[in-house]
Amino acid sequence: MTPTTDDEPCTRCEEFDLAEAVAKAEGDASRESDCRVLRRRHRQAEHGGQQP
Repeated sequence: MTPTTDDEPCTRCEEFDLAEAVAKAEGDASRESDCRVLRRRHRQAEHGGQQP
């Protein structure tokens, strides 16, 4: 996968953001935490570790 630029949103990152928000709304703290971990791993692998 090619790293995205700052102006180009990453669909996978957005999916993790949405999944985390849904988990939070449903009160599922475990799934919420899982989403954060998976998003962090994805960023390290696909975006060179960049953080928002």
